[in-house]
Amino acid sequence: MTDQKWIQVCKLCQQKLIEHQKLLRIAENEYNTRFGNYPSDVDDDWWIDMLHYGNGTINLDSIVKSAKARNEK
Repeated sequence: MTDQKWIQVCKLCQQKLIEHQKLLRIAENEYNTRFGNYPSDVDDDWWIDMLHYGNGTINLDSIVKSAKARNEK
């Protein structure tokens, strides 16, 4: 990989991270609206794994189940 290509990849990573952070903020604000707190405040590991690290499958039932379990503690 050339230096120029490497810098392009790094810049693209940065751009996508900024976009991800904006979308994550929207998603986590909605989580707060629906459940009364933020996923990291209740250590919702499923949510964190899914949206912060891209692991797992996204569906409404799983989001609600995980959030309710964490918010009941």
